[in-house]
Amino acid sequence: MEEINWLRVFAGLLLVLFIPGYTLIQAMFPRRGELDEEFDTLYRVTLGMAMSICIVIIVGFILGNPALGNAPSWGNSDDDKGFFQTFFVTTSLLTISILFFVAGWYRGAYPWTAHIHPNLARAPPGLRIESELAVAGKYIPAELIELQGLKHDRDNVKRKLAEVETRKRSGSSVMKKYYERKEITLLADLADIDSKMADIDLQLNRPGEGEGLSADVVQDPLDDSSEEE
Repeated sequence: MEEINWLRVFAGLLLVLFIPGYTLIQAMFPRRGELDEEFDTLYRVTLGMAMSICIVIIVGFILGNPALGNAPSWGNSDDDKGFFQTFFVTTSLLTISILFFVAGWYRGAYPWTAHIHPNLARAPPGLRIESELAVAGKYIPAELIELQGLKHDRDNVKRKLAEVETRKRSGSSVMKKYYERKEITLLADLADIDSKMADIDLQLNRPGEGEGLSADVVQDPLDDSSEEE
């Protein structure tokens, strides 16, 4: 019996302090790294606990409203005590958690569901490529789509560099060294992205004859005459 009581306590704590809020956060931010690139899981757990407390308070206010009258005799409920009882609170929190879970699954927050059945596979909302929206229904060069993706990656790297610079200033000496190494890695990534973007831009805008840098080179007439001889 003691083991059953401990299990009930553990399940109750999860239901009150974690599950409803965590499933809500998953539904709101389905993409990994959306909250923070480095501490995403920590943010999700912390926000999940905070939102769970808020949800429990709201459920308590609703179920404890005297205007609802007496509760029906369902489960182990007492119809003389209203709806603020274990049975109705547990049922409400479970229902809310299931609804949030379904919403999160629909938005692609749980890719592991694909292992249960292929039809359950859902992907998080992807990037809306501006070039696709601008020329909907028309042929789009693959290079243009890749360039748009690289532009998005470049913006992310620049944002991370700004975060690293801020944390490097406010952190300890150990953290400063860590962020300095990370800054070097991000700068290398940024240079690699810039190089790829330049290559793709060159493919999309190939200079024609007499255009580009070659058009700026003035040939010496003497060289032409010597070649003819």
